[in-house]
Amino acid sequence: MLQASQVFGAPAYLARALGCAPHDVYQWIAGAEFPTPAQCQHLETLLEDVLAQRGVRQSQYRRWSDRDREPAAA
Repeated sequence: MLQASQVFGAPAYLARALGCAPHDVYQWIAGAEFPTPAQCQHLETLLEDVLAQRGVRQSQYRRWSDRDREPAAA
């Protein structure tokens, strides 16, 4: 959970992506609470889907690539 929240930038963003309360994510990271095994499997599936969509979305918004870029005039 901690690594996933770092990828999203904050536990609150991860919670929004997973459809749960930020408090739950903070509790899981702190080790104060743990999701049930069924919830863990469901959250892992959701996380994989969200990360896959996030990767696609980031590449769609790319404005240019190095090979398309024209060299600067000397």
